[in-house]
Amino acid sequence: MPSLASPARLLGIVLAVLTMTTACASNPARLPVVDPGEAKGSDQTVFVATTRTPSDDAAIRFGPGRGNDLYFAEAGVWVPHNREPGSVNLPSRHVNPAREFALTGFETLADGSDFVGRIDEALAPIALDERRIFLFVHGFNTPFSDGLYLNAQVLNDFGIPGVGVHYAWPSAGRLPAYLYDRDSAQFARDGLAETLTMLADTQAMGITILAHSMGSLVTMEALRELSLRGRSDVLEKIDPVMLASPDIDFDVFRMQLASLDPPPRHLAVFSSSRDRALFLSQQLRGGGHPRIGSGAYRDELNALGVAVIDLSPIADGRGFINHTTFASSPTLMRLSSSGVLNDALMGESTHVRSTGIGVLTDLAARIIYLPARALGER
Repeated sequence: MPSLASPARLLGIVLAVLTMTTACASNPARLPVVDPGEAKGSDQTVFVATTRTPSDDAAIRFGPGRGNDLYFAEAGVWVPHNREPGSVNLPSRHVNPAREFALTGFETLADGSDFVGRIDEALAPIALDERRIFLFVHGFNTPFSDGLYLNAQVLNDFGIPGVGVHYAWPSAGRLPAYLYDRDSAQFARDGLAETLTMLADTQAMGITILAHSMGSLVTMEALRELSLRGRSDVLEKIDPVMLASPDIDFDVFRMQLASLDPPPRHLAVFSSSRDRALFLSQQLRGGGHPRIGSGAYRDELNALGVAVIDLSPIADGRGFINHTTFASSPTLMRLSSSGVLNDALMGESTHVRSTGIGVLTDLAARIIYLPARALGER
């Protein structure tokens, strides 16, 4: 019989709490299409590439099954202004556009050529220095709807320029299905590699990747696959790569990184010693192998040329699990919008641009750990 301090007991407690937290979500799998009317908000366009199986239910669009093909879509996501920054208010059965996320439109695209063509149309009016693609890869336990809403929230709240693209891999969207999701992450690798190849053929000047949690494993495996195929032309267009709360073993990660030719010029890991979801992942593996997003490998990551952003001191992220601080922290939003975060990650000097930015610069100095030499000089 396990003791109170045993990993089995601890794992049970964490699972129970996480399950209760998830149960509080408001009908999380719904994607209703609404007319926002007079509600104040933003209509955020997000292009979709997915290896999920299509659903006959228009409120779901794509389910948790593993598809044989890549599917493409263009979504309009309503992001209400009347909410706390960093929050995603999921739609209730009677959607309130003044406060809740929803769709304003959803169109399935015919094929990859249609996908690339639509993205080029969206890129055309954008100034050259902002003509970029921002690709988001969601994490574990994420229904299609949740990943799409989170992508739109990050684009909106962080004021990210360019065109947003969402890669949706077949997560079951259920906490007990961790092992299913782990296998799906491997399954989805080739689909992401193909998606990146298509995005490199657009008129975008570059591709930024933000991958969350287990989506970081999908991303690193896809980059490795592109390197093995000799697609340096695609890899050279990808910069930066940001892994938020990555659920990857350190030894696996260092081997993945060593196989990339060329490696990303700017690769960053957002970590936190207070991330309870990654602690759970560690317990599922016997407790002996922290994930690289746990904050346990800061020096080792720096030695590999990886920048580390330690989110442990940032306390204004939403929820007690501390697994989505990268997307929900107003402090991080201010660091991003001020240019301080970008300057630091790119190895550039940060400048005091307006009143209060000096405080942010001081914070950046406390949480950002850069490798000994700039990644761009490797």
